[in-house]
Order: sequence, then structure tokens, then C-alpha cells
Amino acid sequence: MTGSLRIDPKWPLLLLPGTLCDARVFGPWLDAMAGDPALAGRRVLHADISGCNSAPALAAQLLDAMPAHFIPLGFSLGAIVALELALMAPDRVAAMVLVAANGRDVPAGDHAARRVAAASDPVTLVGNTLWPRSVAPSRQNDDQLRKLIADMARTAPPGALAMQTEVALTRSDKRPWLAGMAMPTLVLGGGLDMIAPVALQRELADGLPNATLRIAADAGHFLPLERPDFCARVLAEWLATAYALN
Repeated sequence: MTGSLRIDPKWPLLLLPGTLCDARVFGPWLDAMAGDPALAGRRVLHADISGCNSAPALAAQLLDAMPAHFIPLGFSLGAIVALELALMAPDRVAAMVLVAANGRDVPAGDHAARRVAAASDPVTLVGNTLWPRSVAPSRQNDDQLRKLIADMARTAPPGALAMQTEVALTRSDKRPWLAGMAMPTLVLGGGLDMIAPVALQRELADGLPNATLRIAADAGHFLPLERPDFCARVLAEWLATAYALN
């Protein structure tokens, strides 16, 4: 495929949150883009990723509800789902945005421990157990940010953590398929992310034919909440760019 492509403003953004997150994880990012021409007239849709217990089933359910062409924008588990969508329907995923993503599968030896964690209290899991690894060191004492992340977990539907854990565990290793995902892709990462380190973001960007990699050096895993200004600026620039297709 040769030529160039502009990201059509008619293609809606499908926002895919992370584990135990909801639309609030994208709130500051969208607020920072209020009035930006990059979003003018573009529909922004919010996905529910709590209703299926496998990655392929969730992707199929989302595809049934989406228009012919759309742009998945996924954070963490949402980025894993975005990759699943791109694998299943490359003709419909017109472009994608992967934030704090991981293109690998979960080793079978880790499944049992992940399921044990999924049986724990969701608020304790994100507010205490995972908190030290979730944000940059400079945000460790940010009680407002910690409360928001815990509140999203608190209001998640019953059983959401168990189902979302199964989505994570049932994903396939996407690395062998990246070269065939030719749609323009923006890969965003936090330079201090301990959950999805920079190396994983570079791996995706190197494997995808039309990828743009941007790293916020001072952010951790919750990049959309830690640096919404960075996310807004980079997404606006990317949406306005013409891409050469190889």
C-alpha cells in the first residue's frame, strides 16, 4: 500500500478505559482538548469493557456496536482491547491510539496469581496494592489522584474485576501480527511507567508499520490523568497529520 492518508474527522473516537476505570480516566484529557479543532465535529464514544470474560468476545461485542470505520483509543487494558479490534477487523479500525499498552500475552504461569488478585477488594487493589506502581514518584502523595482512581474502582459494576482479568488473560500475543496492522497508530507511554514500561511502547512502535511514538518522561502508568496536557497536545497534532502509507 502506497500513498497518503488523513485521519477523517467523520471517524469517531472509541474511548476504551483501563481495568476498573471508567470515562473519568479520560476526563482531564478531553477537558484539555475542549474547543480544539482536532475534535471539532468528531464523535467521542465511551466503551463499557466490563461485560465479557474474554478478549475476543469483548472485541466482537464492540464491533457489533461500531460504525464501519472508527478509531479505538485505549488505555492500559483498553489498549489491549484496541489491539484485539485491530487484529479482528483491520478494515474497520481506521487508526488507533494505544496508551500504556502491552502487545504481549500473559505467561500461563502468571494466570493463577492474577486470578487470586482479581478476587480481592477492587478498591484496596488499586488504592493500596497497585498504587506505588501506578503513578510517577512525584505523584505518590497526590491524594486527589489516588481518590479518583479508587472511586472508579468503587463504582465499577459487580464482578467487573474478575471479568476484566479474564479479558487480560485471554488475549493473544500480538507481536507476530503487528506488521499487518497498517493503520496509523499513536503510541503513548509514561517514561516512569512500572506496569507497561517504555520498552513495551517501543516494541509496539517498532513493530507497527505506521506508528508514532511519544513518551512523557515524567509520567507513570496513569498517563491520561498524570499528564492530560501532554496527551491532548500530542493527540491533536497526530489527528491533524497526513500519513505516508508504505
